[in-house]
Amino acid sequence: MKENKENTLASAELRDMINHAMINKRNSEADEDLKSSIAKAMDKKTSTGKIPSAEHSKNSDSIHSEPKIKAEKKKRFPINMRGGWSLRKKTGVTLGFIFLALVLLMAVIVFLFFHYTGLLKDRDDSIRTEKPPVDSRDLVDEPDTLDEEAKEKELREMLQQRSKKISNEKVMNILLIGEDIRDTAEQDRGNTDVMMLISVNKEHKTVTLTSLMRDTWVYMEKFGISNKLNQAYWYGGAEYLSEVVEDYYSVKIDRTVKVNFQQFIDIAEAVGGLDFDVSYTEAVAMRDPMDEQNHYLHNPSGTDYVDLKQYGKDDSVNYYDVDGKFCTSIEYQSEEDNVISMHLNGNQALAYARVRYGCGDDYGRTMRQREAIQEIVSKAKKLNLVELDALMNKVLPEVETDLEDGEIAEMLLNAFDYMNYDIQQLRLPVDDYFTMDFINSQSCLSLTTWQFQANAAMLRYIVYGDCKTVEEARAQYQKEIDDGTFYEKNEFQPPVSW
Repeated sequence: MKENKENTLASAELRDMINHAMINKRNSEADEDLKSSIAKAMDKKTSTGKIPSAEHSKNSDSIHSEPKIKAEKKKRFPINMRGGWSLRKKTGVTLGFIFLALVLLMAVIVFLFFHYTGLLKDRDDSIRTEKPPVDSRDLVDEPDTLDEEAKEKELREMLQQRSKKISNEKVMNILLIGEDIRDTAEQDRGNTDVMMLISVNKEHKTVTLTSLMRDTWVYMEKFGISNKLNQAYWYGGAEYLSEVVEDYYSVKIDRTVKVNFQQFIDIAEAVGGLDFDVSYTEAVAMRDPMDEQNHYLHNPSGTDYVDLKQYGKDDSVNYYDVDGKFCTSIEYQSEEDNVISMHLNGNQALAYARVRYGCGDDYGRTMRQREAIQEIVSKAKKLNLVELDALMNKVLPEVETDLEDGEIAEMLLNAFDYMNYDIQQLRLPVDDYFTMDFINSQSCLSLTTWQFQANAAMLRYIVYGDCKTVEEARAQYQKEIDDGTFYEKNEFQPPVSW
């Protein structure tokens, strides 16, 4: 009785194994599975000393018949498995993997976004009452050409006639502030060597880099002080500097971003260095700011000096310092001032962008700063994701901004589109629409009411309008003055006298 029971169990096991092999295996795979199943059953038979009964063997053999197989398949697997997985099953699995990949990708994007935004510093808008530091090299021996009180009164009257600020939802104006940390021993807030308005026009697909001249003489109504534009940041931070720029140039500044010179070095290094056409005079003049940079970077004296022998000059001559003024023995951009195209590392590129004395003063410096920004954008297009990640992790912890998370996300998503926009350049005030004057032994740029109006109009023509160059903007301004439509369009009060 016991042996019959064991035989029956062995036969049933063999039948199940054969069914399993025949249903789930195809072609040769099914045969191999069948052989394996039979071998197992024979092993079982050997252990019991019996073979399956004839009736069981007959039933097992009948399984091989085609109608039985089809019936069994239909019964146990209603979906057709003849060619492998059905189309419905394949589609479901594929969509499942795609959904999982998208979820993981979104998780990575969200993580990186909050990681990067979390690195940013809050904007410093604290108020100061003490006087800002003054670079001795900015002081001159020239007699004053303007009465400070009279100039202050004129500017106050102009502010009382504030025009409507230019604003457009298709244009985002971001004020880039480059802080000069030389001014304070503790690397606290200082003056601003760089004030650049970056205007992104999504309709015209343009990016306008507008340098704001640091020496523009303004009245800071909130503090009751007249001084140079770059000192507004010292007194009231980025927010107040934005207010002053808005008042005098009638443009709405949407956001601010502040960086310092160490971050500029990091950015320039991250993009592999910058390429410029460097004149002999610029190469010589770069030594002065580079000495300061090497001091703060704890570099040995003379680090990263440009080799003047490339210009066929003696390395020991051709520059000197007189009464705090850095000079060269030849005129900047003269016929003798030969130029060499060269690749500059981060420290050298910063010195090139900061050169002022003997190289076009602030006009030349703002030009080089715009060149540097344009070169960084060009080089950034070639960075891969790993390099971009390394750059952001290094630079962002020292960036101060009031950009909101959603705005940062939008800019990151469209960054490569923006980098392909046409880049336009502007400097305010525009040539011939200001006067060079002296107040309190300081050289400054003095503008009358109508000159501020003219500069504000030219900014609008380029940032919001169809003008691509300063020459086109000047022509449009003059045309509107000549045909009498300027004040109608700009909502300015006409000046008392020209």
